[in-house]
Amino acid sequence: MLHSDGTIGTAVNSGAAPLVKRLMDQLMRQRVDAQGPIILAVNLLSRETLRWFRHIVRDAWGYEIVIVDALAENENHLSMSPANSDDGFKQRLPKYLSRYQTVDWTGLGRVISPAAFLEELKRPLQFIQTHPKINRLVIFSDVHGDAQNLQEKQAELTSTGTAFAFLGDAIDRGTDSAGVIRTLLARNDGFQILGNHEHRLLAWYQEQRISQSANDFSQTTLPQLNSAGITRQEIHQLIDGMGTYHAVKFAGKKLLLSHAGLEPTQVAQWCDPQSLTKGVALAPTDVMTHGLGDGRHSVYTRDIDQAWADSADVTGMIAIHGHRNRFNRDVVVGRNLSFNLTDADGETFRYLILTAEDQRFEMHIGQRYSRQERVITGYL
Repeated sequence: MLHSDGTIGTAVNSGAAPLVKRLMDQLMRQRVDAQGPIILAVNLLSRETLRWFRHIVRDAWGYEIVIVDALAENENHLSMSPANSDDGFKQRLPKYLSRYQTVDWTGLGRVISPAAFLEELKRPLQFIQTHPKINRLVIFSDVHGDAQNLQEKQAELTSTGTAFAFLGDAIDRGTDSAGVIRTLLARNDGFQILGNHEHRLLAWYQEQRISQSANDFSQTTLPQLNSAGITRQEIHQLIDGMGTYHAVKFAGKKLLLSHAGLEPTQVAQWCDPQSLTKGVALAPTDVMTHGLGDGRHSVYTRDIDQAWADSADVTGMIAIHGHRNRFNRDVVVGRNLSFNLTDADGETFRYLILTAEDQRFEMHIGQRYSRQERVITGYL
């Protein structure tokens, strides 16, 4: 309220505060459960709010926490009295400033300035060069509890200069989801991605909640994990080690690794965002893990591999993904190249080998319960 003498006052209905806080907590936890990007504009200098935020950070598995410090550039002026503020705020200000100076903010997350934060939001999709010692990249997706195949192939292919990537869906359907989880924990080369089935791990180990549609998790996977003694800490470590996508440069090529396969028009927008909200930094995680729907048709009816191969919007980028393959795609060549590491019925175990020296690829497609395998080869 603006008073006649020019001062500003506030009127707060304190009775509604507990309800607002509960709603905020529920909304935040829903977002964290969905693994969606979050921008939270809140005063962390309040003791109660800071305590609440610490709990959110503790439960935000798989997140990078970024603290935007708007006070650092004005630290020399922090003792100034606030102008045109209510008396209550004037009384709280010294405590706020003391807390700002004593809390170890780096213990909560990566601390950046407002200017750096805005730069990150508008930054286009960037392809990061792999380590120069990596000369071969082996990529798996949709292993779905098939620990035996995964472990055999890793043992066979492990060598100096070889890195492994995993594009999501470690669990469900197979006989040893626990074995897959521990195999991934034992070796993470920095290219692991969250799949939609990993969301079930989050829901259970965070909230003891199982989706009604996740019968295979409740009836098959969870008993396997309990029998193997999988701990909450192991699941936390697994989720923390997974990204939502990886854009890398390897063998002189741009590789875009995702779980579900990405829409070319969406990727083109990320490469040249026209606003802060159109960049990849705020892209919904669901787009990465399930695919971008149009509200009318299932994402599974979208021939994403052919769409990528035909697109003029993403020239020079190679898409590699799993999750959906109703059209029985494997390697699709057009203007661009797309690799699909799953199938329509889960009968095959697929992996892709890329070599830097000769820029060749090998797509291995084997039957899960036999030694039959076919190999597709070519150049990137």
